[in-house]
Amino acid sequence: MALVCLAAILGLSLLNGAVPATRAEQAAPGGAGESPRQESSANWTVGAITFESEYPDGFTFRLEVESDAGEIASARVEWTHRPNTRPDLPITVRRAEGEIDPETGAIVATWRPSGATSIPPWVGVDYRWRLRDSAGNEFVTEITFAEYEDTSRDWERYESDEVLVFATGLPDNVGDLVLEAMDAQRQKYVDGWGQLLPYRPRVILFGDFDTWLEWQTGHQDTSGLGVIAVGFTSDVWGGTAQVLFGSPTELAYGTVLHEIEHLYQQEFLAGRNVFTPGWFIEGDATFYQLEDMGYALDYVDVLVDAGQLPVLLQGSGPTTGGESALHGYYIGYSFFLWLDQQWGIDVHREIMALLADNVPFSDALEQATGMTVEQLEREWRTWLGATADAPTLVPTWTPVFPTIATPMPQGG
Repeated sequence: MALVCLAAILGLSLLNGAVPATRAEQAAPGGAGESPRQESSANWTVGAITFESEYPDGFTFRLEVESDAGEIASARVEWTHRPNTRPDLPITVRRAEGEIDPETGAIVATWRPSGATSIPPWVGVDYRWRLRDSAGNEFVTEITFAEYEDTSRDWERYESDEVLVFATGLPDNVGDLVLEAMDAQRQKYVDGWGQLLPYRPRVILFGDFDTWLEWQTGHQDTSGLGVIAVGFTSDVWGGTAQVLFGSPTELAYGTVLHEIEHLYQQEFLAGRNVFTPGWFIEGDATFYQLEDMGYALDYVDVLVDAGQLPVLLQGSGPTTGGESALHGYYIGYSFFLWLDQQWGIDVHREIMALLADNVPFSDALEQATGMTVEQLEREWRTWLGATADAPTLVPTWTPVFPTIATPMPQGG
């Protein structure tokens, strides 16, 4: 039961919806807003371009096209699941080869999910075709937008300028609660990062675990082992998918805001390849929750009263995994709360800007606050009512962290 509650705290969200998209959020898989490109003097005639969602089993692309210089020799479709708004940073592009019918010339390409590539319903698909005829002429179609629809059940769809929400099997007000929470926290995201996300994140909310598992191709239901994954957040498709645990209000004002902050981290710290502690990442996301966080500070107070408040700014700090996972979340939250009370939200923006420039973690804290990490630790501990001097760590081996495009994979 404790592990189930822990999983619920670490990551939740609700899904429900099924409505045609009202706005095509288009972006070129290979570059922003790219127009149809013809790399020859051949004349190309493009007929029907269609996309068929076969959720949860993938989707199919179809194309009718001709070149006056020869038969179609090769065709490939490529797509992204979120707008490519930052050409300076890598974005995941997926591809599938098209099969050409020799009699009709119709082209078909399919995608089937696997454990590594599975996505939830209602993820966006921006796609285009790359073609070559038998004379060697090449052509690229314009970008078309579609959604990975789930038409097998009733969904509710909600949207605002900040977010798209899809929910199934949930109370009717859950989408409105998410919109309200995002609107209430909008300015804090702006102040903490200097800008909003350059795309509208998708919040996909499920009311039951079986519906959630339907898209988790290749994943096992490990509930018999006492571990239950109840949420997943990804910048590959730009959103968070969550199962409801607790109340709709806790989901909207707690979990969703927490996970959206992870999307901000993934977006603006995507190029970072210098180690950043897990407690800092999770404490920051917890700092963006709008629910009453008194329980988090009560948790830290228990550690303080027992003389068990761990070292924060030496080594990797409090853990975010295992039986003591909440140490990292709640102790990290208390540090961000203290920073905010001392310097205001501007210090958050300054620290994140330094981290985005690959400034080492301790250096970023010191430059933004004007205090050494030793001073920061003492002042923060005193604010909590703990002894000013942190325990001395025994020197340990420090692992080398490889460079990765997204240094903070998130789940629940």
